[in-house]
Amino acid sequence: MVEIDAKILGAPGRYIQGYKELENLCKHTSWMGERFLIIISPNGRKRFEQTVRNSFKDSKCELVFADFGGECTKKEIARIAAIRDENKCDVVIGMGGGKILDTARAVAIPTGLPVVLVPTAASNDASTSAQSAVYHEDHRLDEILVYHRNPDMVLVDTHVIANAPARFLIAGIGDALSTFPGARVCVENYRRNYLGGYFTQTSYAIAKLCHQIVMDYGYQARLAVERKQVTKALENVIEAVILLSGIGFESNGIAADHAILFGFAELTHREHVLHGEYVAFCTMAMLVLEGRPREELDEMMRLCLKLGLPMTLADLNMADITEDELKIVGEGTCKIGSTAHNEPFKVTPDEVVAAIKATDAIGQDYKKGIYWL
Repeated sequence: MVEIDAKILGAPGRYIQGYKELENLCKHTSWMGERFLIIISPNGRKRFEQTVRNSFKDSKCELVFADFGGECTKKEIARIAAIRDENKCDVVIGMGGGKILDTARAVAIPTGLPVVLVPTAASNDASTSAQSAVYHEDHRLDEILVYHRNPDMVLVDTHVIANAPARFLIAGIGDALSTFPGARVCVENYRRNYLGGYFTQTSYAIAKLCHQIVMDYGYQARLAVERKQVTKALENVIEAVILLSGIGFESNGIAADHAILFGFAELTHREHVLHGEYVAFCTMAMLVLEGRPREELDEMMRLCLKLGLPMTLADLNMADITEDELKIVGEGTCKIGSTAHNEPFKVTPDEVVAAIKATDAIGQDYKKGIYWL
């Protein structure tokens, strides 16, 4: 990341969201090139290949499907890049979950090819970003690749999202809940964002709007997705999770919320929950760490209770977490380079552990019906 003293906002070249919009994939992308490499899982191929082929049937575009191997590793990126070169593909489409989208970026952007991302679940806010998380073969994080541009297009089919497991959307809401609290820290303390510059008024307004939408419509969206129905509330929340939260975190920055998440990731022997489920708990822990007013914590706790997002260590499958493990989490949170250091005060491992324990206690109260307000 190159640091510059300017405001920077990053966003996809075009964002398209609609009911059964996958049927119009050709209409939206055919101008980009002639030979399309489509990175997709074997299961995703069974579900969506015919829809994609039907979309392109009247065009002169050629489609090359590459089955994703399951993890975004340097080896997998190189394997799919070889398929790209062998077939002389000039457009890359990633269709699936976050690892597929990360791989599509890595295959397309460094070579200057256009990349179109089609998330099939709204479980996190990474679709619009200019980053790829690359892992080792044993699923440990290898590195974060940061690119000079965002995806050329993100296409979201709300029918597809509504038919994914409800847990994914709920986790996406958990991820989106961190966008404004993290942005606020970076904006108020003039920290750099993920693009190497500073926030814009637009990016901060987007973070605020993201928060308002998930607070207003989050529970209605849960009810809709559990019934696999597309409602206006669900459409609003999908936009908040994928577009607003994506721009909001990248163009403003994050703070202790995700740092605590990465602290928990140090417990490699533990069974882990979804990214957004961790983030929901870690965002509440950040609010405790910062000493935010009880009204703010109450609002967050009540929504998480309605959605079934983690509020306690037991919800994270860590009811039996030890003091030694908590120490690892605290130290992992406070590593050099951690976004915990975007906070306006020195964050120590002991303070992180205290915030986690306090959040767990508050969450237990709320689950018993003991509310602060």
